Amino acid sequence: MSSWRVLTSVRLVRLTSAPACQTSAPATLLQTRSGSSFAKNEQQQNKNNQNQNNGQKAAIALASAAALGLKLYYDQQGISLQAQTDDDDFAHENRVRMYMAPDKIFNYFASFQLISGSGQGRKTMMMSPMDFYSAITPDCTLAHGVGAGAHVDVTEAEVGKNQFYMEKSPIKGSILNEIGSLGLLSYSDFCFLLTMLSTPQRYIDTAFNLFDVTGDGSIEAKEFAYVSTKMAHKTGGFGSYTNLDQEEILASSSGLLNYLFGKDRTKSINRADIKKLQADLLEEIIELEFSEYDKEGSGRISESDLCKFLLKNTKIPPKKKATMLKRVEKMWPSKARGISLPSFKNLFYVLAGGAELERALFFLDVEGIGVDMEEFRKISSWVSQKELSDHVAKVLFVLLDDDGDGRFFKEEVGPVLFDWRQSRGFEKGSIHVSMGQLRI
Repeated sequence: MSSWRVLTSVRLVRLTSAPACQTSAPATLLQTRSGSSFAKNEQQQNKNNQNQNNGQKAAIALASAAALGLKLYYDQQGISLQAQTDDDDFAHENRVRMYMAPDKIFNYFASFQLISGSGQGRKTMMMSPMDFYSAITPDCTLAHGVGAGAHVDVTEAEVGKNQFYMEKSPIKGSILNEIGSLGLLSYSDFCFLLTMLSTPQRYIDTAFNLFDVTGDGSIEAKEFAYVSTKMAHKTGGFGSYTNLDQEEILASSSGLLNYLFGKDRTKSINRADIKKLQADLLEEIIELEFSEYDKEGSGRISESDLCKFLLKNTKIPPKKKATMLKRVEKMWPSKARGISLPSFKNLFYVLAGGAELERALFFLDVEGIGVDMEEFRKISSWVSQKELSDHVAKVLFVLLDDDGDGRFFKEEVGPVLFDWRQSRGFEKGSIHVSMGQLRI
């Protein structure tokens, strides 16, 4: 799969930042001109500058779209392009994920524009499943955002007959590919899938109850549309419960809605369906991220790779980060025992717990003396309902235990474990439960 990064638009943007040529006359000549002549000349100059800016913006949009189209062509023909992504590109995408509003994130990573109806029709930005993966994965190398305004136009007929090309997940039995075979992802789909991934498994019943408006134990397409319109953040605020919004969602060519409710929207889903959807999504996202380190497909990654996964996009200074990695590489200079995919998955579930991990840690450490390795493994099992590998726990302690006393404190693990969700934008989509002054 190509890991090519579109750089054409970035280079052109640099051209637009260059100062416009100075075409005004010298001061000695300006003094001899009348006021009206000066004003007229100034207006003409402003008009010329505006035309120049418009031309540069059009060139950027055209170049971005052409580069994206070329990328899709080469991928479709099986031609691999060498990656040109540098650290600045990764850093920019990471900032988009962390700090932009959900609608801005969607527009940045969505690479398709769906044209509905005849003629010009209505145009709607849509995502492929791999666009979605890229939008939630820091330092993603499998796919990249192309930026707002760069997209490929597709018609409803092309999407309905699957007569267009999009990147697919390499995972066998991929749920992302299954959804993609039924259509693209809308903005509402993006918000819903983000909620599924960012909500801890123990609260998935709460998520189901929010969508089950009638309380009959199943969710119909109309209920799904009703809640989706409200939960989707839009420019200037959140959506609203309006007939127009609901009808728009129900009539869309959404791959997710086709997957859940059928193209005729007559199917319904129950609690078990939602749990399975969340589990399948998490499993695939984890496997995809694991594959970015396991280039050889051996089923194991090195201890150093696991630490890079934990530290990427953290707020830890580079010098300190390098010192932490050296401790791990000194202990495990090569892929000795390594980290298996099941062990990686269990750690991912712990990190996805977010506030639950922090709450459980301080519950066990009421004395403020920190927790040892076995206590941390116990906390991890509370949060994820899965057993954290003793080897993974040891790697974490070597990485994060700066003073080497064998105990974890808030100050040591906070910048890595507690902030992990923020780097993926999970805090923007997760369900929060409040009770009095307690919010989780």
